[in-house]
Amino acid sequence: MELGLKRGTVALAPHRREWEDEAERTARELREILGDLVADVQHVGSTSIATIMAKPIVDVALAVYDFNALLAKRDELQAAGYYYREHHKDDLPDQLLFARGSYYDGTGDVQTHFIHVVRSGGTEWRDYINFRDYLRAKPDKAREYEALKLRLANECPVDSGREKYLAGKHDFITSTLRHALVWSYLGRLIHIVIDRPVGYVHQKEKYTLTYPINYGYIPGVLGGDGEELDVYLLGVTEPLSEADCRVIAYAERKDDVEDKLIAAPDGTAFTKDEIASAVNFQEKWYDTRIVTE
Repeated sequence: MELGLKRGTVALAPHRREWEDEAERTARELREILGDLVADVQHVGSTSIATIMAKPIVDVALAVYDFNALLAKRDELQAAGYYYREHHKDDLPDQLLFARGSYYDGTGDVQTHFIHVVRSGGTEWRDYINFRDYLRAKPDKAREYEALKLRLANECPVDSGREKYLAGKHDFITSTLRHALVWSYLGRLIHIVIDRPVGYVHQKEKYTLTYPINYGYIPGVLGGDGEELDVYLLGVTEPLSEADCRVIAYAERKDDVEDKLIAAPDGTAFTKDEIASAVNFQEKWYDTRIVTE
């Protein structure tokens, strides 16, 4: 199957090296048109994951500093074949969408490219990159995604606007983004604010919880529950108000909407059993798996 898909249809094709080449060409062209407005351009979506089948439409994430400045370049982008899809902002107000293909230039009914414009450093940019990198690193998870997409494509090969197809992927994508977020922090140095230090007593509905370790969050980074991403800090016995530390693991909860980072002072190490024991005071209430890689 060549690049492009008739609008209103859903079909998957085996990965092709040409998709990666086209994404690179598209990134170069966008940089040439937009210049200093561009913070980064990356190939994303299923065509960027070499181990799975995908719709033959190239998705590119374009991080920019200023939406208004980019929109001022609409005529230049359209002259190069990139058409602004203004209605898209009603569904995703923090993104802009440009598209390419004969459907948009009026010569046919095929879509070949989607350019997802997001703000540099924003949550949307992070999600596009994390989702791609996580599935590249987790072949079993990528195959699970492929199986879901194949089933949905078989169930709705003709889907105007792809509403059913997109809705069918929603829960998988939401769950995967949650896990990919904490996975992306493994090995990284972080700064945390500690709001539940050693000895803190937390009154729960059915029990009282005393914290034997420091517990805090990364300011400005939202987790799966919509609140700032929580962090257990191991290896420090005195109460702290903030800390610089390195992420050594995360607690993946199968029966909750959020996962937890687990960190320690840089240069210290703990076995998986030691980590599980240290966080058990709270994780015992959940179906939790400790992940270290």
